[in-house]
Amino acid sequence: MKSTLYPDRFFVVIPCYNCGEFIDECLDSLKGQTFTGWTALVTDDCSTDDTPDRIREYLDDKRILYRRGEKREWLMGNTLAGLWSLDLRAGDMVAILDGDDSIFPTCLETLWEAHCQGYDIVHTDEEIDGVGHSLGAPLIPGIPVRQQSWRFSHIRSFKGHLFSLMDDDTFRDSEGKYFRAAGDLALYLPMAELAGPEKIRYIPEPLYRYRVHDNCNFLIMRDEQVRNNWDIRSRPALNRQTKYFDYVEVITELEKTDIATRAREIREKYPRPASINMLHRISLDEVDSWRPYHGLWLEEGVFFSGDVTDD
Repeated sequence: MKSTLYPDRFFVVIPCYNCGEFIDECLDSLKGQTFTGWTALVTDDCSTDDTPDRIREYLDDKRILYRRGEKREWLMGNTLAGLWSLDLRAGDMVAILDGDDSIFPTCLETLWEAHCQGYDIVHTDEEIDGVGHSLGAPLIPGIPVRQQSWRFSHIRSFKGHLFSLMDDDTFRDSEGKYFRAAGDLALYLPMAELAGPEKIRYIPEPLYRYRVHDNCNFLIMRDEQVRNNWDIRSRPALNRQTKYFDYVEVITELEKTDIATRAREIREKYPRPASINMLHRISLDEVDSWRPYHGLWLEEGVFFSGDVTDD
């Protein structure tokens, strides 16, 4: 039985601004991947250098699409515009590759395999120019995501249903403008809360090259990045999503004393880290008696919900 969130499309979103010096290496690394079933969208934030001309040289590859914004949107707005234009389905995979960086040959293949196993967020280790280490690491169990040090190193990937559940306000600062810096925190911290810890996988293999140059955001917008970081981390955590599941197990006959046993049986029936909606069919006159039991997590990845039938 295949999960309803099993991926069948892989998108790579490449935000860029004045990346003419680097975009060839970025796109060459994409075309050199061992996994070939991807579609890439290069989303250009009104570059003023030769970035558009360089990108057009790659458009004979039908897997590479090009979008140019009508006005400067900065990294967050430019990335969001690209994501929205894709009309993502729930199981679609998305990886974000900055236009001034590059990926190693097995990068996309590794991400694909992990998402096919049932993970909804996958991130890897990285190589940073001139630095002997990265910040990449698995999340710390039991600690709220926004209270942990930054651990989502490049490359980062996610399934479309998580992005679809995020409100536009998530990406805006206290003045209502899209974050110009620290956009990665605005995207991945709340997304991790929606996914749940067992649906997130860190791969400790450096599959991404992060290029350090004079126009890096963390160098030229450091003060703004720090302010945005605090803004994002101080916001209330999102509840784990209960709209999309890998599997739905319909239950029609159930005693309250058997809830825990049934949940354990269902957990063992499906592979981890798959999520399961234990959907309990009840009649209208049973709603009040079952209300305290529905809407709860019973086992890791097993959610207990109620559904009223007409019978």
